[in-house]
Amino acid sequence: MKKDSERYWRKLLGQAEITLSGASRIALAVQLYEVLEDFFNLSNCWQESINFTIVPETLDYPIYTTAGRILRLHGVLDQNYVVQQAVMPELGIVRFLYPYNNTQPMTAVVVKTVTDPLCCHPPLGVPEWLLPVHGIGLFHGLVGNMMLQPGQSYSNPQMANYHLQKFKDAWAHARVATTKMNTIGAQNWAFPQQFRVTSQKGGVSTYNVLPTPR
Repeated sequence: MKKDSERYWRKLLGQAEITLSGASRIALAVQLYEVLEDFFNLSNCWQESINFTIVPETLDYPIYTTAGRILRLHGVLDQNYVVQQAVMPELGIVRFLYPYNNTQPMTAVVVKTVTDPLCCHPPLGVPEWLLPVHGIGLFHGLVGNMMLQPGQSYSNPQMANYHLQKFKDAWAHARVATTKMNTIGAQNWAFPQQFRVTSQKGGVSTYNVLPTPR
């Protein structure tokens, strides 16, 4: 799988070099990082579910990703897959609005992005499905960003707008696919219901079989 991933990245950069005659690998790497940041930020498509355990009388819990950098908290679920009231005032710290009385497992779903712009290709930790699914859109974003650079042999603002519109279409499609969890006509009850609590009483899900927060 690693070889397949490297092949997709080589193809992406090779196509960009052909389209952008005279562009350096360093310039391509810098712009590719910006494109990936924009794509993950706008689409929310790179997510990770992080399990942790809460204890009584504690509101704040640090969480850590296996790869990538946290952009935002998508939601927190209890063991019954019910959304809990939590925020992320500081990246990497889950804060509950109320303390709990019992020790119990929770799952934080976070949205992530890339970390190091020039470390390597493929960038560390980027999911292997990214380029097979969204490679064409990322190509348009990379070429569009490069063509916006002034005073270069490949500068072309008019064509840049064309490519960046294609890139916008790509991240918008990825955002919808992420929301529907890659299904067609998904029911609105599908997990994780995107911040929707089925029923509440005093701000706490009534489906929570464990003691409710104070």
